[in-house]
Amino acid sequence: MIVYIDVLIIINVYATYFSLRATARLLHTEPSFARTAAASAAGGFFALAALIPADIVTSLLIKTALTVIIVLIAFGFGNIKLLMIRSFFCIAAGMLICGTAVMLHEFAGTDLIFTANGYVYMNISALVLVISSAVIYALLSVMRRIFDSPCSDMKIKLTVTGKNGVAATLTGISDSGNYLKDFLTGRPVIICRRESVESIMPDSALSYISGNTGNLAGIRLIPITTAAGNTLSPAFKPLRITAEYGRTSKQLDALIAAVDGAFENEDFDALISDKLLR
Repeated sequence: MIVYIDVLIIINVYATYFSLRATARLLHTEPSFARTAAASAAGGFFALAALIPADIVTSLLIKTALTVIIVLIAFGFGNIKLLMIRSFFCIAAGMLICGTAVMLHEFAGTDLIFTANGYVYMNISALVLVISSAVIYALLSVMRRIFDSPCSDMKIKLTVTGKNGVAATLTGISDSGNYLKDFLTGRPVIICRRESVESIMPDSALSYISGNTGNLAGIRLIPITTAAGNTLSPAFKPLRITAEYGRTSKQLDALIAAVDGAFENEDFDALISDKLLR
């Protein structure tokens, strides 16, 4: 079968994009469009590896290494465990998308399919590719909603370690209405009582709360609406956030926003988006 390089690249740009979107959906993360687009373009050009003559073991190693690079471009590093999980889901989502396209193509009564080194070349219409990708993405979204379990009825123990090495222990609750995100990084924001995180706050955040707005290094200003009104609160990325609830212990990728006077008459210190806990 004749393989057209431009078609091979375009098909795999598209397939990579939907694999990344499905991975992000399943893992409750939201990479920027620019990073996703760059990773998708890399996935398209990496599909040229399908033309490299190699045995099955070498092909698997090549495919795995290139997928890790794609995941790094889209999501960043995080840590080794997170990188492995993201890479696994990205490979699995890609296999489902390609498998669905093959199935639809079989129903159409054609056998013009070429596979090599973990990549697929198909002489199919754009419509078939769009339908197969959309079907898989919709199914993954439904599955994610079915298997997600809310944590609204339990208290959550948060251990937040600052970059100064100090750890603060907080009591948090899940809030399905907390959609707060940093508009630059897309990270969710955990709203905390200032006193509970004061020991781990960077100097710039402490200075801002004290009225010195000249030093904003290492912090973001997040607009927050409370019962007392609207305010700009300093938010920062700590070294580590660990959430413990039920029998689950989970590392959270989020910013901490310190709010003066928050939850003064409550028995908790933090509001956490339920999406972070799923």
